Amino acid sequence: MSPALWLKRIVLPFVLTRAALLIVGGMALVLLGSARGAMPGNLVAHAPAPVPLEIWARWDSEWYLLIAERGYDAGDALRPFSPAYRPEDTTGFFPLYPLLVSGAIHLGFPPVAAGVLISNVALLAALTLLYLLARDEWGDEAAGTAVWILSAFPFSLFLSAVYSESLALALILGAFLSARRRRWALLAVCGFCAGLARPTALLAAPALAWEVKERDGGWRGWLSLLGFPAGIAVFCAYCADTFHEPLVWAVRQQRWRGPSSWPGRAFTRFLESSPHLHGAHDSILELCVAMVFLLSMIPVLRKAPRSWATYTVLCVLLPLSSTLWSFGRLSLMTFPVFASVGDSLRRAPSGLPAYLSLSLPLGGFLMTLFACGWWAG
Repeated sequence: MSPALWLKRIVLPFVLTRAALLIVGGMALVLLGSARGAMPGNLVAHAPAPVPLEIWARWDSEWYLLIAERGYDAGDALRPFSPAYRPEDTTGFFPLYPLLVSGAIHLGFPPVAAGVLISNVALLAALTLLYLLARDEWGDEAAGTAVWILSAFPFSLFLSAVYSESLALALILGAFLSARRRRWALLAVCGFCAGLARPTALLAAPALAWEVKERDGGWRGWLSLLGFPAGIAVFCAYCADTFHEPLVWAVRQQRWRGPSSWPGRAFTRFLESSPHLHGAHDSILELCVAMVFLLSMIPVLRKAPRSWATYTVLCVLLPLSSTLWSFGRLSLMTFPVFASVGDSLRRAPSGLPAYLSLSLPLGGFLMTLFACGWWAG
């Protein structure tokens, strides 16, 4: 990809959408103020930062920053906050992202600035890799549109916040591109790092088995897939040594999200609650996003490679086996949907403008909530 094409296809949508979120978030925090006082007990692990940085450090950001500065054995730092917090709750946040943030802090970056830097560098890498994959499959126009679709997705604010989403997405995309190019050693590295970034990275392994089979990867290809469980296994070993329970991170996730059962459990849980426009388990907005992704599975299953289709099914159905909570944020990992929508909208001159006219205002609404400290996803 030439530098000029990279600037046009990747950097332009990145800069425009991030600038819009920055302006909206900054104005929201200045004009509306922080809602932290309305929610006592929530973890606050970072010192106040300048407004352009502060708006990106909310909710899970506090956990990542705590781990980056204090490590996982930081239970004493949780005592002043909610009595529901347990020392092992830090393990719900996998280590690669806070390790990178910690490295940036040691280089002299303030904690929040370090997190924002890591997230946005990873986002640029993810957008580049998404473009390359989509271009290989459906051409330049579809790939360029796919980058816009992801960049303007309402929940894309989490790709720039002090969250691990953009890092995990970049590693997953890197794994798929490595498999397509038959670079099995690089696939193993991406898989190992992805396993250290998020436990759901394991969903890519069965999907990439199609790539190994179809590209005649041989024993090297099959062996490379072990990188995904190996990354998770390393963290399990650490948890066993520190908290005497290798799967303590899974226990923490289940305690907060609820047990998993069947893929429709999230919908029955929604119907059992009192629905609100946006919240945790009873969000009408999250319900709508889930329905959109379920419908978007149809074109992916019809026209995308089998590896993409398998990965999409797993990414969409696994969260729905427990709760709608954070489905919009978790769906950011489902890159084949964004690529497929990009391919569909490139054929309609008004398709992308129509998408932007709907997604950007909703993204601004979510950014306002997030910047002020209200629940956004």
